[in-house]
Amino acid sequence: MIINMLKSLFSASVLILTLVHPVFAEDCDRANRLTEQAKPYLETHPSLAEQKLHEAIAYCEKSAALHYNLGVVLMQQSKNREAIVELEEALRLRPSYAKAMNDLASVLYLREEKNDYERALQLAKKAVNLDPPNRKFRETYEMINAFVDVPPVTAANNANAIAVVIGNRNYKDPSVPAVDFAERDAETMKRYLVDALGFREGNIMFYQDAKYTDLLKLFGDSSDHKGLLYNRTRQGLSDVFIFYSGHGAPDTNTQKAYLAPSDVDPSAVKHTSYSLDVFYENLAKLNAEKKPKSLTLVIDACFSGASGGGMIIGNASPIYLLVTTPNLKLKDAAIFTSSQGNQISSWYPEQKHGLFTYLFLKAIKETLAEGKPLTTGEIEQRLLGPDGVNDNALRLYSREQVPQITGSKSIVLVK
Repeated sequence: MIINMLKSLFSASVLILTLVHPVFAEDCDRANRLTEQAKPYLETHPSLAEQKLHEAIAYCEKSAALHYNLGVVLMQQSKNREAIVELEEALRLRPSYAKAMNDLASVLYLREEKNDYERALQLAKKAVNLDPPNRKFRETYEMINAFVDVPPVTAANNANAIAVVIGNRNYKDPSVPAVDFAERDAETMKRYLVDALGFREGNIMFYQDAKYTDLLKLFGDSSDHKGLLYNRTRQGLSDVFIFYSGHGAPDTNTQKAYLAPSDVDPSAVKHTSYSLDVFYENLAKLNAEKKPKSLTLVIDACFSGASGGGMIIGNASPIYLLVTTPNLKLKDAAIFTSSQGNQISSWYPEQKHGLFTYLFLKAIKETLAEGKPLTTGEIEQRLLGPDGVNDNALRLYSREQVPQITGSKSIVLVK
């Protein structure tokens, strides 16, 4: 959708080439003639149009319109690096050139690099301010503003904070569908922890496609709760943050819920997955013994046996699970899970994230952009409010997805 939107923006610009204002009359008259000659080639032979426009610029190099026209034709051919040079020159020659701002914002956004993204957002916003009724400009700004993969950078410095971030996309059993955006979810969450929440990168235990033994190593088991997370949590000093994106799975006999490691056997979930009950019990023990300053748990997974990619357990229908959590026993703890009961935790392909994760990140980004303290209560309001998770799931898939959010609303993640 993003690419199609950009193509429509580019084509709208290409269809009409702007004639130059004469600077040196004779040379710019030739440039205008070359611009007219370029028009028939715009759709069928853009490389020929590019050649004509290069010739035109040689005659009238101080024309912002010519540099803009060339930039658009280069964008049409996906020559983005060259297009940026021409659009930058158009803006240098005419600083209030709104069309050049809009198209430069679009091509910078495509590169998805931090500095490019920030400038793209500024340019798109300025173009809208220069021409508020322009629908294309508004679409570009809204598209860029919705992008969450580049986190805001704050002055937060949480040196004692500890995190576990897990993205389980790929599963060894071929019958278990991949969780398409779990890797991207985890990678982006890690960047937010470092750039926005002030975590040290060395204090983040990061796993892609975590195996059953990885989960045991991190969180312990039913007989010993002192895993890596417990050992690295500093007594009374650490804020603890845990993020999991991947499959959850039910045991169809007991209706108990499990986190599905990458080596899960879907025919033996109980014996090859990590029990959610044990997980919560061990977090409660960590909380009681280590007394962390706060504990925030975020799970983007459903436990009904269904997923956006299909059923986890073959020849079965989604089942309703009454998953109990001990979060009310935990002091200064908040638990966010992406869906309830037999609901599916949806994906958001347009943004290349799980829907819940995307909106969780968006809540962080928007709260900080508004200059507000980032609290668990603020995130909850945005996830459950208008344009929250359920509203988007209904709009995208005509099905409900209501996050389950419990515990403290007063945890301050960023002041």
